[in-house]
Amino acid sequence: MSKLADVMITNLKSISCTSSVIEAAKRMRAEGIGSLLVERTGKLLRDPDSTIIGLVSETDIIRKVVADDKNLHNTKVESIITSPMITVEPTWPIEEAYEMMKQQGVRYLLVTESGNIVGLISLRDILVHLKER
Repeated sequence: MSKLADVMITNLKSISCTSSVIEAAKRMRAEGIGSLLVERTGKLLRDPDSTIIGLVSETDIIRKVVADDKNLHNTKVESIITSPMITVEPTWPIEEAYEMMKQQGVRYLLVTESGNIVGLISLRDILVHLKER
């Protein structure tokens, strides 16, 4: 049985919670990804007090900004994030993670180990893996 560690994304990208939604969308396009972790930083960039406070996805931008006719330049990422994130361990079976996503109505799970973020798994990642088996 495959575990999340086998398919999770480990090269995670983040953006400041004070960034605009348009900045987040451009960053996702440039990186070729569908989501970014959102961090609240201290007074200095990459401050040791930085913490991940949620996730912003393409779906968040469409449903919470575009569909509500909000300004992409003035809307801050922190106002549309998915938070708190549901966390799972990398040893979780993929099928259990899929069931949790269905039950909770989420598309992303944050993968943590000993309290540290080690990856991210999306519903798409899981479905692709299940189809390839």
